[in-house]
Amino acid sequence: MLKAIIEHKGNTLLLEFPCKRMLLAEHLASIGIRTAAHDIKCIDEEDAPIKVKIYGESEFDAKFASVVSPENTLSGVNSFCEIYHNMPYANKLDIQKAVLNGEVSSLKEFGQLMLNRRQQDTTEHYYCPLVASVYNYNDYGDLEEYPDEYDGEFLAPYEDRIRELIQREEALDETNLAEYFDGSNGAVAKLKEIHFSTQNVDGVLYGDIRVELTEPFTPEEEVEFKEWAIGQMADGWGESFEQREIRIPEGELYVSFWNSGSDYFMLNSDEFDEYLAQDQGMGGME
Repeated sequence: MLKAIIEHKGNTLLLEFPCKRMLLAEHLASIGIRTAAHDIKCIDEEDAPIKVKIYGESEFDAKFASVVSPENTLSGVNSFCEIYHNMPYANKLDIQKAVLNGEVSSLKEFGQLMLNRRQQDTTEHYYCPLVASVYNYNDYGDLEEYPDEYDGEFLAPYEDRIRELIQREEALDETNLAEYFDGSNGAVAKLKEIHFSTQNVDGVLYGDIRVELTEPFTPEEEVEFKEWAIGQMADGWGESFEQREIRIPEGELYVSFWNSGSDYFMLNSDEFDEYLAQDQGMGGME
């Protein structure tokens, strides 16, 4: 990726992109720069108060560096590098080809190229049952030793609180769950991000797993993903999430994206619609 040599009052800093915003500020402060990164232009001239030289070592990086102009800011370069860095490998190959072929002449065009490539991506949703465990208070104000078990119909009134808990759980790990997917190379190359939410259908709450892809899975790849996702619900992300309590007047509520029942499922959008069309799905899970 791109690098920068930054000179200020006789001090020199070697910076590699992308760089976390707070860390970037710390690096700049280490050579006495108080100016914010979004106010520092990429000017490589001797008389510049802050001299910034952007360069790259590989053929692609060097070509990319050549489109950075003195009007671009250090923060802007960092942001574009971060977006590129987080893109799937297949997208990166397309962008590299365009840059090396001379199809990009400015940082703005580079950003538009990334945006166009991301707009070709697709989203799939996978659904699963939700179950609840409630530890009730006893007459002494203590929690019962064993919980009462409920289904998604019980959980529907708590949807907003469950979604808030999901957001907090996802925020605990800076690495998206997609990075841990260990399927075939074809499936791994397509998977960008995984996010969790809920879906209320006729008063019954289901787990909603949103999957961002560069292109749809093949049937075989989808089978791989589903099996892996079920494992995550049972022993990975889901196991961690189901240990986060929600305090309710009756006691403590715990929500799980997995259960050991024979009626458990992991369905894509079309399959879920078919499931709901059946009698057992119309009014929620009894």
